[in-house]
Amino acid sequence: MTPDPINRPEPLASLRAAFDAYEAALLRHDLAALDRHFHHSPDTVRYGVAELGYGIDAIRRYRTTAVPVHPGRQLRNLVIQTFGEDFGSAACEFIAPDTTLIGRQTQTWVRVDGAWRIVAAHVSLLDPAGLHEGGSAALD
Repeated sequence: MTPDPINRPEPLASLRAAFDAYEAALLRHDLAALDRHFHHSPDTVRYGVAELGYGIDAIRRYRTTAVPVHPGRQLRNLVIQTFGEDFGSAACEFIAPDTTLIGRQTQTWVRVDGAWRIVAAHVSLLDPAGLHEGGSAALD
């Protein structure tokens, strides 16, 4: 019987460590470390709150002008999943003392040459006043 390839302990633990290192670099505003977490490809994509980053060069340009995240940023509802040895995703919400908005972050990770790298990322903000009972936002 073949073991289930979803959320096997080693890939899950190593992706969690990569995610935690990325989050720590984000809180430090360590641009070099953040850059190391992204796949260095023209096909890497990062959709931010106010920018569209197509390719690692665009992502790097954005980072040089980006305002650091608030050091009090806190994650919640973090879900990390792995599929096989070299593919995974991370999704979470974040809150910070400098805004009432709820942040949402999704990342697609691939292990390239033995290291986890982000190949696609999306960050957005949601006004909690727009949430309906049960946690879903209106799609009007």
